[in-house]
Amino acid sequence: GRQAPRGVWMSRVLWGKLLRNACCSADVSTRARDFGPRGIRRYWTGPARLLDGRAHASQWKKEIAESVAKRGEVRPGVPPPGLAAVVVGDRTDSALYVKRKGEAASLAGMRFFHEHLPKDVDQETVLRVLHELNANDDVHGVLLQLPLPSHLDESRLLEAINPRKDVDGLHPNNVGRLAMRGVWRPAFMPCAPLGAMELLRRSGISVKDKSVAVIGDSNVVGMPMSWLLRDAGASAITVVHSQGVNFLKRFAERAKEDGLKNSDSNSDEKPTTKNSLTLEKKRYELLRSVRRADVVISAVGSPWLVRKDWIKPGAVVVDIGINAVPLSVAEKNAAEELADEKRNDAKSNLYALPGQELFRVVGDVSAEEVSYVASAMTSVPGGAGPMTIAALLSNTFLGASRRDRTS
Repeated sequence: GRQAPRGVWMSRVLWGKLLRNACCSADVSTRARDFGPRGIRRYWTGPARLLDGRAHASQWKKEIAESVAKRGEVRPGVPPPGLAAVVVGDRTDSALYVKRKGEAASLAGMRFFHEHLPKDVDQETVLRVLHELNANDDVHGVLLQLPLPSHLDESRLLEAINPRKDVDGLHPNNVGRLAMRGVWRPAFMPCAPLGAMELLRRSGISVKDKSVAVIGDSNVVGMPMSWLLRDAGASAITVVHSQGVNFLKRFAERAKEDGLKNSDSNSDEKPTTKNSLTLEKKRYELLRSVRRADVVISAVGSPWLVRKDWIKPGAVVVDIGINAVPLSVAEKNAAEELADEKRNDAKSNLYALPGQELFRVVGDVSAEEVSYVASAMTSVPGGAGPMTIAALLSNTFLGASRRDRTS
């Protein structure tokens, strides 16, 4: 039969391609997009190569849109692939993500169903909405936007989604199959890890026989990422536990406070205590495996946590963290001078949502300083985020294709 365009079926055959070390040449010239006008680098001043998630995602989504159009030609009268997003509350980051997902689905020729529920909604109401979407034949993919308000049972709600419509790959059935080796394969793989692996593949970067450090052990990114890296043949995989991440956050905050105190002091000497030396040693031991890694992937949701001294010279850095940071007074004044059409621009990190103040999106990595150490890295925005959305569209199309084969 007709072969689907490359990238559309990644959530089905990714592990096979990666195990064969199928790292082909990039479809889009990444190097050409590293620089802006007059050769000035757009995202940082260091020599690190840009892994252009925006360009590769655009190509991937184009391939998916072509497949959606061909499906309509082959099966006239069949409804287009349908993606439903259930959002609870009014979190700024969740609103931004869902907005991007809806726009991408529409451009790919898919239908998008947005179920927005109030923050104080009860558990049974959310379950009812999910069951209705499970039963809707026009919906081929259902996602529950995380995080949820604390009064809702996240595990129970994720388990209520039909595994064959779980395009986020978070149902226990899909997660368990992904964790296992052999023939037990999930219906879908989580979008952020899938997008990150596809970005590396399209950028010509292999993880086979390399050491990889994954910072963060979340169910959504960290753990699935480690399993995909395992299947791709990475020689050693280190996952930094959430407790370790929390320690690193506290250490960074304390170091910042101590720096401010020392700057206010007339003395140039920094106080050295037994406790501070113990904390420094603990930090050193915790980061030992990260500093030895050939590839570092961060997904913890902490602005600028990953610093230059964490990265081995020549390592590849993938920043999956997305953080909404309020603007300072000076930044707000400067932003007000921008024309309205410049806000929410795809190449900007300034965003404004209805009824909310301007904010900017940053990653987990201190990109400017890390760019002088890493050989290649992603930007935020424009890195893993667009690839995650493209992976979601790929999973949705896969769900529609399965429905076609069984109907």
